[in-house]
Amino acid sequence: MPDMLSDRPHFHAPDEPDVLDYRAISGLAVVALLAGLGSSIAMSTAPPGWILPLGGIALSIAALRRVKRYAPVLLGRKAALAGLALSTVFLVAAPTAWFLYRWQVEKEGRQFGALWFDFLRNNEPHKALQLREHPTSRQPLDDALWKFYPQHSESRGQLEGFVREKGIRTLLALGDRAIVRYYDTQSQEALDGRDSVHQVYAVTCQLGGEPTTFFIGLSMDRVRVPATGRAYWRLISRSDGMHPRALGGPGM
Repeated sequence: MPDMLSDRPHFHAPDEPDVLDYRAISGLAVVALLAGLGSSIAMSTAPPGWILPLGGIALSIAALRRVKRYAPVLLGRKAALAGLALSTVFLVAAPTAWFLYRWQVEKEGRQFGALWFDFLRNNEPHKALQLREHPTSRQPLDDALWKFYPQHSESRGQLEGFVREKGIRTLLALGDRAIVRYYDTQSQEALDGRDSVHQVYAVTCQLGGEPTTFFIGLSMDRVRVPATGRAYWRLISRSDGMHPRALGGPGM
């Protein structure tokens, strides 16, 4: 009588080599690696985006613990370590780049503000006025600029109104007797592809008595001109006789 069991499927015993060599890959480790790669987005985002590398680190640590717990049947330690390394690098690099960029913008703003004050201290209000113009329409700040205003009635009217402003008259009258010092950056933010900075400057002068100090606030924008690929500064507004936060809060 034929053996009826000979036609049945044959299953390998659990101790055969091809079964024992099989090890699964941890899905959590793969996710941690992808999160580490995705953490590069934090380099181009504000502080809220820094949560991405933090999440990548948490996933990587969880994956490493899981792989260790189920070793040796579970693979993924190298992927989890790679994800951990990437997330850690971007967690450090993103805030560093962000703070360095803000520091650079603040530094450029101070230089631009000092240039504006220097024009007035040197009796060159026509040049200081040009710093309010958009970079694409700004006239060259050279000796020929005086000839531009008489030829353009609108620009001449703007210059005449500018030198009649109380704060401008004061700075022009003081000239180089005014000592201008950077005091504080009271706000700084990035909006629509431009950087906006509001800085306060202390102007000190001595006219026969005790030294007198008053404060002037400058709101300035750093804009990038696509045609040149360069960034330019522009004076947006001015606040005369203001009170810095350290002296009791903003005011006029």
